[in-house]
Amino acid sequence: MRNLSLKEIIEYSEKIELESYEFYAKAKDIINEEETKSLLTLLANEETEHYNHLRGLINRGHLTAEELDAKLMLKEETLTQFINTDKIEKGFSGKQILEIALDREKKTEQLYAMLLTFTDLKPNIINVFKDLRNQEKGHIEKIEVRLKNY
Repeated sequence: MRNLSLKEIIEYSEKIELESYEFYAKAKDIINEEETKSLLTLLANEETEHYNHLRGLINRGHLTAEELDAKLMLKEETLTQFINTDKIEKGFSGKQILEIALDREKKTEQLYAMLLTFTDLKPNIINVFKDLRNQEKGHIEKIEVRLKNY
């Protein structure tokens, strides 16, 4: 049990976004419904943008080593309990896949909402997590609209 550095939190967020991309990339290959496949392709592309945005915080020097190493009062176990997605496989319908995706997006949005409660984050980090949270909300809306069409 240990507190995490800001860099570790950003890296964990990158991991979530990469897993989301992989989920959508796999999902679009499983189904044949063009409208749902199109949505899954869009979501996969957006997840890569999220990942690249987070990676840029570390690689482009937006944060100092001191800021990245700063420990936050967040236990590692807290992060790992957030995103636990059911597995998808051939034979799943578009609706089944989107229901799993919706759960994943809601959990990711909740994670970013929780990260926004840290008052010792720099404004640019707060803005990144706000932006990511809003994008997850957008994913939720897109998935819910598609699910209503089933």
